[in-house]
Amino acid sequence: MAGLAGDQSTGTLVISSEDVSREIFFVNGEIRAARSNLEKEMLGMWLVERQWISEDERALTLLAQGADQHGTLGHILVKRGCITQSDLEDELQKLTLEIIRRAASDPAPRFGFMGGQGDPQPDTLPNITTSQIILIAARECKDQVAMWDLLGSFDQQVSLKISLESVLGQLELTPSEGFILSRLDAAKDLSSLKHLSTMPEQEVVASLYALVVAGVVAIDAEVDPDEPPVEEEEPIEEVTGVHIVAGIDESGFEKRHLDERKRIKELADRVTRIDHYRALGLKPGAETDQVEKAFSVIRKRYSPKRVDEPHLVDQRANLTAIVDRAREAYELLSDPKARRRYEKVLESVSAQQAESTSSKPRTDASARRSVVEANIKRADQLIALGETYLAIQLLEQACALDPQPEELLKLAKLQMRNPLWIGRALERLRIAVEVDPTFVRGWLEIANFWKARGHTERQRKALERAVGADPWSEKAAEMYKKLVGGRELERLLRRVR
Repeated sequence: MAGLAGDQSTGTLVISSEDVSREIFFVNGEIRAARSNLEKEMLGMWLVERQWISEDERALTLLAQGADQHGTLGHILVKRGCITQSDLEDELQKLTLEIIRRAASDPAPRFGFMGGQGDPQPDTLPNITTSQIILIAARECKDQVAMWDLLGSFDQQVSLKISLESVLGQLELTPSEGFILSRLDAAKDLSSLKHLSTMPEQEVVASLYALVVAGVVAIDAEVDPDEPPVEEEEPIEEVTGVHIVAGIDESGFEKRHLDERKRIKELADRVTRIDHYRALGLKPGAETDQVEKAFSVIRKRYSPKRVDEPHLVDQRANLTAIVDRAREAYELLSDPKARRRYEKVLESVSAQQAESTSSKPRTDASARRSVVEANIKRADQLIALGETYLAIQLLEQACALDPQPEELLKLAKLQMRNPLWIGRALERLRIAVEVDPTFVRGWLEIANFWKARGHTERQRKALERAVGADPWSEKAAEMYKKLVGGRELERLLRRVR
């Protein structure tokens, strides 16, 4: 499956043994659906056994499906109100993983691949990448011989095969996997990884095996001995809004080390939501020399080089986030003209927030909306002035009081300007379409988000939701057609109109 994903293949992988046949459908390297000839591995019986629907509902839906040439079982169940779209997607993901697990556990499976998209018309999988599916399946391996056949020996070189940004965008990692990736800033041998970790040797081996099978880590990578080592202080461009915080064993740490770990995690999360002065630990109006001194202290105290210390080996991303935020604050506050303008804006925003919190109780809907509208108006003014941080603070307050799709979308677009806030921006988009599932612009923004990161299948799913939200949206239809073709668009429109 990893090879099919890497080659961005489109077609059907058939895995058979005796009387069992399972089909995995690929579109551009992404697993789109799975199907089995075993009744217990079919969607209808799966939902019955998990008590989502009754046996009678399954039978009636199968009859309805026979009369509807364009309707899948899941689509009809959702249309009849037997299950929500969200719950259906969760169950499709679980069923697909189960089908793959069972196929992989067959004693003597036969494999065959038929190229071409065909027309299987199965219920399609929600947003889970092929790499994630393969990674989950690889974790099930208990065969030590198979692991070492792949890994070779402790002398083998290992390195990241794809960028860390891509890994974070595609995969949900275990703490052990996260630790390994956090240490692969340069190629290392397996023995070095083992010694850098407090994990048992077998846990390191199993995690590395899963990452290799998933195509994330390369074995026996060629390392140029003349190539200069990577400087630890260079910006970690791969980290985009998701902090790898691997679960290491803290039982042997001193209290001061535990306190520092806690402080770093809390500060890394907070620095994205505070003004420039507080990002440096200063009060507004601090002198220039205080600004310079504060930045110097932060840069030293939270240097990414400190990952060499045992209690901070998993904190590179958090340390980088703190230093980068402090650097932004230092650069602005060191410019007298920019600082004066910033202080005027800061005073205005502080007054706005004080007025907002001292007026009517927040339980008063009209009062809340008044605060929200005032915050949005002021945020728009700040955006025009280039004061993004303060605008984000006001919009976050507005969205907390009254989460509306338009404001959430505006907030997400602002947060996307900073690579460290990408994860938070995506969450705002998700909330926007949860608040209003018919919010087409939100779905289109999610589609563009995944397009920019090369996740075609996630882009396709978002566009499907956009077209489903408004089947007459020309923009949504055009984007979907451009991605999958006119035939697929026509098929989708027949289902949703």
